[in-house]
Amino acid sequence: MLLLAAALPAWPDGAARRVHITLLGSTDLHGNIFPVDYYTHQPANRGLAKIATLVREARGEQKNVLLLDSGDTIQGTPLAYYFARKDTSKTNPTIVAMNALGYDAMAVGNHEFNFGLDVLWKAKREAKFPWLAANIKQTYKSGVEHIEPYIIKNVGGVRVAIIGFITPGVPRWEIPAHYRGYEFENIVDAAKRVIPEARKKADLVVVIAHSGLERDPQTGETYADQMDNENAVGALAEQVPGIDVIFFGHSHRELPTKLINGVLLVQAKNWGQSLARADVELERRASGWKVASKRSTVIPVTDAVAADPEILKLAQPYHEATEAYLDTPIATSSKALDASTARYEDHPFVDLIHKVQMEYGKADVSLATMFYSRLQIPAGQVTLRQIAGLYIYENTLYTVEMTGAQLRQVLEHAAEFFPAWPFPEGGRVRLPGYNADSAEGVEYTMDLTQPAGQRIRDLRYKGKPLADDTKLRVATNNYRYAGGGHYTALQGLPVVYRSPMEIRELIIESVSRTGAILPEADGNWKIVPREAFEALVREARQRELGNSGGP
Repeated sequence: MLLLAAALPAWPDGAARRVHITLLGSTDLHGNIFPVDYYTHQPANRGLAKIATLVREARGEQKNVLLLDSGDTIQGTPLAYYFARKDTSKTNPTIVAMNALGYDAMAVGNHEFNFGLDVLWKAKREAKFPWLAANIKQTYKSGVEHIEPYIIKNVGGVRVAIIGFITPGVPRWEIPAHYRGYEFENIVDAAKRVIPEARKKADLVVVIAHSGLERDPQTGETYADQMDNENAVGALAEQVPGIDVIFFGHSHRELPTKLINGVLLVQAKNWGQSLARADVELERRASGWKVASKRSTVIPVTDAVAADPEILKLAQPYHEATEAYLDTPIATSSKALDASTARYEDHPFVDLIHKVQMEYGKADVSLATMFYSRLQIPAGQVTLRQIAGLYIYENTLYTVEMTGAQLRQVLEHAAEFFPAWPFPEGGRVRLPGYNADSAEGVEYTMDLTQPAGQRIRDLRYKGKPLADDTKLRVATNNYRYAGGGHYTALQGLPVVYRSPMEIRELIIESVSRTGAILPEADGNWKIVPREAFEALVREARQRELGNSGGP
């Protein structure tokens, strides 16, 4: 826990007045309310019900408490999906829980736009707390919901400004209809305009940002997955005076405390796996309230944290409807399958995604990845629960025209997410995440003994070496097409097909029609040397044994 203290003047007869304010923050809840993993049907230390217990404990300890969220709230679980797409008559379940818990404000996250503006606006109207984003500009005079830049709250006689920001990458990742009427400004540029204005009205300035720290807090190295201006809270702290505390998210990392240029930064873990807390002590001086000290930490959600009964009761009807939906049988599998090796070899799960994308997108080649590496499908009956776990995001299908040379560039980029062989002895192996796409419709070898940019060997199409000038129709998703995962070679390519349905729904439709999961992959790509593949699989399985978290 980091402490920043200012030298205090001597106040006669105890005349100095002090106010203690506790700031609590969640982020990237992604529709997690119940402490459960809907895909594995197992208990999990996550969700608003457990966060609620920590919040109530803090309120029992302190008088002046603000509860904040840094966005990506209404999307991300089957529960969130069901009530955004299948049953829209109910109040948004995550908002129901947040209202009951008494949130004071929320930053708008990019995933709030996934289901389109009608779903976003409905949830915003249902919330009893403001949704904030100072860098969202309204481009239509009417017909869109206004999003406030900040609010001022009086807490114990102290004026607290709460200012929201959103990562400006929404137009990269969403179809235009999902953000029509809005523009997204660079966070630092917007902050330079808004922070001074809010500072004049406030004694304490708190930012809630749906944007991550752009570099490693220990080494200072820029993260490899950083896109231009996507994560900007470090620059925000360095370049914009007047901020006291920043709660942030988006990157699904956790940071208990970091001081940059006198600004205190803290990030809770995603999915309600921890709660961020900042304690600020203010002292009243002749010129007004001044921050005397500030410190931050994160409080983990563990087995010892009980789920809050009130939140569970409110969410129970939503949970039961979701469970019934997920338990719908739609297919069979002749053998048990798991996703633990799906990022390191050609795998039946990813082949199924490829098959669906090529079928619906009328494509020659497909690009896809395994998002959820903990997925398991048993032999016998397969339910919608398992198939939904194949594709946990609301991505839509794009088919683009590209050349053989461009496809090679894409595959070389995917290969960069893998570590070079030989791996360091005794060290932690860097495993590729969900940005490591594979391809179907071509055959190739990924050689990890070669330097990045030269790892794709024997790239063949229809049994022959793929020529650079060969024209291909390639299926991908809207996130990749927009450059997500730094797939810049896909940006701006001619689009020949866009699906109006999410890829998950296409998979469900296809599997329901065929009634079977094929248990074998066609083996069109592989990693060499074999020892590298085996080491990756070994490391992945060891991590899965101790991982109750994410994909």
